[in-house]
Amino acid sequence: MFLYSNTIKTFIARVREDVREIVNVEMKMKMERSRVLYQGIFYPLNIVVFEDNSRLGYFDSRTYELGLSKKLMYQAHDKVLKNVIRHELAHFVAFIIYGPRVMHGEEFKEICRSYGWDDEVEKAYGNVSLENEKIEGDLHTQKLLERLKKLLALTSSDNPHERELATLKANQLLLEHNLDMTRQVHVEDETIYVSRVLEASRKQTKHVVIYEILKTFFVSPVFNHGTGIFYLEVIGDRTSVELAEYVAHFLDHELEVMWKEAKKKNPDFKNIAAKNSFLRGVSKGYIEKIESQKKKSAQSFELALIEKNLQKQLKTVYSRIGHSSMSAGSHHHGANAAGVESGRNLSIKPGISNKSGKTLLLS
Repeated sequence: MFLYSNTIKTFIARVREDVREIVNVEMKMKMERSRVLYQGIFYPLNIVVFEDNSRLGYFDSRTYELGLSKKLMYQAHDKVLKNVIRHELAHFVAFIIYGPRVMHGEEFKEICRSYGWDDEVEKAYGNVSLENEKIEGDLHTQKLLERLKKLLALTSSDNPHERELATLKANQLLLEHNLDMTRQVHVEDETIYVSRVLEASRKQTKHVVIYEILKTFFVSPVFNHGTGIFYLEVIGDRTSVELAEYVAHFLDHELEVMWKEAKKKNPDFKNIAAKNSFLRGVSKGYIEKIESQKKKSAQSFELALIEKNLQKQLKTVYSRIGHSSMSAGSHHHGANAAGVESGRNLSIKPGISNKSGKTLLLS
């Protein structure tokens, strides 16, 4: 999960200066803005701050991304921070020379030694205090998420009244939370969260459907691209992003299950056009249901305030962003109608657990 705020921007600017110094002085290479010159080729190097209890840093060769844990902002001495940066820069060089196969073996260690770096840089862990592992607001976030998940699960109840009431309560809870977050923006340094919830080698209709459904959860979904992959990100406050991550993982599996059930009931739903039409129908049916409930839960000016704040958050992370879509392709009327009906009955069931870890690793 990536983070954005004025404080984090200041930290990234400081890190960028450390990176530039290490690249230019210690590694005897040249760095201009966010690109590093190596053997006549400029390679991008993007710096991000993330929140994860299992890692201090990483280098992602698919996106040329050097990630640093938020913990390093507050808990790490300058020497520790620079060693984490050196470790990830060694991975950056290892990827350029050897490709993605090198981890922490002899080739990696040789790169570290070639720059005169000691064992502290080579190690795959960091000596940073773990006492303050709990981040302020986590307990509140987790309790709110559990309430929302339980309400979303109740939307599959056989009792129509209970189903309607659960959907209404879930929307009211989300609206109240987002209105509170919108009001707080003006009185403190807002932290914006970004999470890559899904990735694949090729974008399909299912991914666009997930993108559209996630917008009903008060986040800004964005498609982005790396080397040979695309990924779906969500941007917003911590609670909304964590909930959207939960929903995305559920939908990635559940939409396939729904399609298989639809094919069993309708033997003529055979080709990809039928599947895509069905999935688009699911999106339409679900969104119509949620939008109807939102109108019962909030006034139009409240929804407009939340949308304005979401757009502000999106522009903070990506100043220039386009609209994500896919061409509709062939239309199967029967499959689409079946999808709309399934979408109206779609519920986000529990059963997805978050991963956690206590050892802070470098990757």
